[in-house]
Amino acid sequence: MAISRFLGCALAASTLAGCAEPDPNIETRYGAYEGDAYPNRRPKIVIPEGGMGVVSDSRSDTISLLSLATGERFGVYPVGRDPVTIDGPHHVALDAPGNALYVALSYPVVAGAVGPHASHGSSAMYGYVQKLALDDMRVLGQVRVEPNPGDIVISEDGSRVVVSHYDLKRVLDNPRDIEAARSSLAVISPDEVLPTGSAQPVFIPVCMMAHGVALSRPDGARAYVACYGEDSLAIVDLTDPSAEVVRVPVGPSPSPSPDPNYGPYAAVMSPDQKTIAVSNTKSKDVRFFDVASGKFHEPESSLLMLGAPYFVAWSPDARRLYVPTQSPDAIALFDLDEGPDAIVYRDLTGECDKPHIADFDGGDGLFVVCEGDQSETPGKVLRLDPGTLETRSDTTVGLYPDAFVRVAAEAQ
Repeated sequence: MAISRFLGCALAASTLAGCAEPDPNIETRYGAYEGDAYPNRRPKIVIPEGGMGVVSDSRSDTISLLSLATGERFGVYPVGRDPVTIDGPHHVALDAPGNALYVALSYPVVAGAVGPHASHGSSAMYGYVQKLALDDMRVLGQVRVEPNPGDIVISEDGSRVVVSHYDLKRVLDNPRDIEAARSSLAVISPDEVLPTGSAQPVFIPVCMMAHGVALSRPDGARAYVACYGEDSLAIVDLTDPSAEVVRVPVGPSPSPSPDPNYGPYAAVMSPDQKTIAVSNTKSKDVRFFDVASGKFHEPESSLLMLGAPYFVAWSPDARRLYVPTQSPDAIALFDLDEGPDAIVYRDLTGECDKPHIADFDGGDGLFVVCEGDQSETPGKVLRLDPGTLETRSDTTVGLYPDAFVRVAAEAQ
């Protein structure tokens, strides 16, 4: 009897609920959205008094910003195309009049591998060049280049961006065909680097395992390229891609191979454009190329180093040269008018792990980028006294830093 009464009540309640008035429809009309679909919320960069330095952290996928006056790191910006895997931002080039920064993305061999040149340039992944806005590092455009991009430079007049390719894989894949083993220079028009549909670069075959690049000024009509795998300095006419590439041996016994005798890695032009300093990491010396004659200076003028030299810095008068070396980690100062012996030498062991690049513009700060262990321990940037090489400040940056460019305070 109780169960029957309960079911009756439940049925009655259900019937009454079904007869109730439905909730009124509420219609909301919105106006057309006028904003950006993906608004840019990156903080604006305020260049400190005295200017800033830009450092690429290739293992962290970031750009570090430093005050030139103090050496302090005041900003960190993410870069790259993939937020998950390593893009390997390698060297950078500054277009100050165009308010842009160009960064070469050099992908590791596999996800999780170390550094932009993991396994010595053996990646099969195509690299990219990204154009970033100088005021907040947002992406303005990108263009694909070949695997293992090495150095990236821009002409003084901003008309050409040039990228080398330190491509060991190409060399190993073509052991009996030197032409096929040679990587190219990618010549890019800055105005044609767009968010989508960028014009393809002009690719000029140059040499095996090309890396450091110096451009003639102001228009970058000629490129001088350190050819690690051919023990030579290549001279390339960028105005005529079909012109013959001239390759000048850096020494009397060149050995074109993945394991050369000299190993030219970096090429840095003097401020007066008369001389190019070529750093040879295998023979552990810096040799000087005379631009006018197209020949290297006599061997006795070479700077013999204890360690492997990397990217040097000239003084504005082209008389002095700062040379960072690895194994041992050190920095040496030479007065080229006084001969090939260092006038100041400083051992940086324990303070600067793997010095990679020195930068000096004649001010009161000499900057040295220290790679660190390239995998777990962040790198550093030292600010040194240009005369004594004593440390004025040191700043921790991201993993595996290997580039440094200066941006004047009035650049924005």
